[in-house]
Amino acid sequence: MTNDTKIILGIKDPNIKKLKVMNPLEMMGPLKVQAILDYRPKACPKCGVLNQKSIIKYGWRWANVKLPRTAERDVQLHLKKRDFKCKHCLQYFLAETPLVQRNHTISNTSKLACFLKLSETVSMRHVANELSISSTTVMRIMRSYQDNIKTRYDWLPAVINMDEVKSTKDAKGSMSFVFMDGIRCEFLDILESRTLYDLENYFRRYTKKARESVKVIVTDMNYTYPKLAESVFPNAIVVTDRFHIVNSVMRGFTRVRIRIMKSYAPSNMKYKALKRYWRLFFKPNEKLDFKKYSNYTNIPGSQTENSVVEYLLNINEELRETYNQLQTVMSAVRYRDISRLETVLDGKDNGSEEMKKTLNSLVENRESVDNALRYEFSNGPMEGINNKIKVIKRVAYGFGCFTSFRLRIHLAFGLKKIA
Repeated sequence: MTNDTKIILGIKDPNIKKLKVMNPLEMMGPLKVQAILDYRPKACPKCGVLNQKSIIKYGWRWANVKLPRTAERDVQLHLKKRDFKCKHCLQYFLAETPLVQRNHTISNTSKLACFLKLSETVSMRHVANELSISSTTVMRIMRSYQDNIKTRYDWLPAVINMDEVKSTKDAKGSMSFVFMDGIRCEFLDILESRTLYDLENYFRRYTKKARESVKVIVTDMNYTYPKLAESVFPNAIVVTDRFHIVNSVMRGFTRVRIRIMKSYAPSNMKYKALKRYWRLFFKPNEKLDFKKYSNYTNIPGSQTENSVVEYLLNINEELRETYNQLQTVMSAVRYRDISRLETVLDGKDNGSEEMKKTLNSLVENRESVDNALRYEFSNGPMEGINNKIKVIKRVAYGFGCFTSFRLRIHLAFGLKKIA
């Protein structure tokens, strides 16, 4: 019976004996278990003298230990510990067990359960309620993970994905810098500032060999990261994420569409049509349906998707020209056709002012944009990590301390990596 109880409670120490459940028939309240911790010590922990009948048993002391929940009930272990006395140094000491640290009342298994729950996207109060401990204890357990975060300054991955996320109020910058291993898709670290000065100071801590081993930097169209690559990573090329290329031209086209739409009265049919069917503009030309006829609100007659787009483009010639630029860039990215992209970037003097600004930003990042079409690297995994970081921040109702924010993120990704 004792062994069965030990298995259920997850107690592996053979020195804990005579387990007895005090209230097995109660359905409510904590489950109370009594046990005895006794053994023959090999040496005195105070003076180190070997136990050759120099350590005597000197009574008992009771201690309460918090164990993980069992059958949806809290478990309180009332542990009767043997007290010892050393004849050599005249010091007293209690029997110890790997179940719980010295002078602690929360078991190591409960702390491990706390770490595992902190790796999930739940609030700290939720973790505290699940384990029946205080939020302060959860915070204290989380901060004990700080010693496990060790940065290797002699190694960097060959591919680094970089991005930023909204930081905490006490952080040095409003945006925090996040980077990951692009090969293994593993989170590396988060820094409290994304300025070029701070990033250069941080990455120069790494050895020269580690920085020279970086071959690819994958990022969005932030102007800081290409400069960082030039100054810190001499052998690295910059690859702009393809999603951000397409997204930038979509935003440019949207600004043109809204401007033209607002040139008409809100009651005008053209205004309503431009406002209602904007999604068709972003659909690839070859995927527009030209067979199925349907009735579209604010557009006369039965139309196909292809004819609806043609009807909207006939409203304004500037809209048509901008739409052609949008579709050319989208198809160039989709088919990795650099020559097709060059036809738009080299002819950027034509078209609307809004699209010119977008294309100028692509021209300024011409080399990294071309690399996006040459290589398979993407910032998609980085966006997935950023999304999880935002979820962690949201369920926690925000973080006021960047250190706690960073620890929670490392727990979310570090424990999953170990598991």
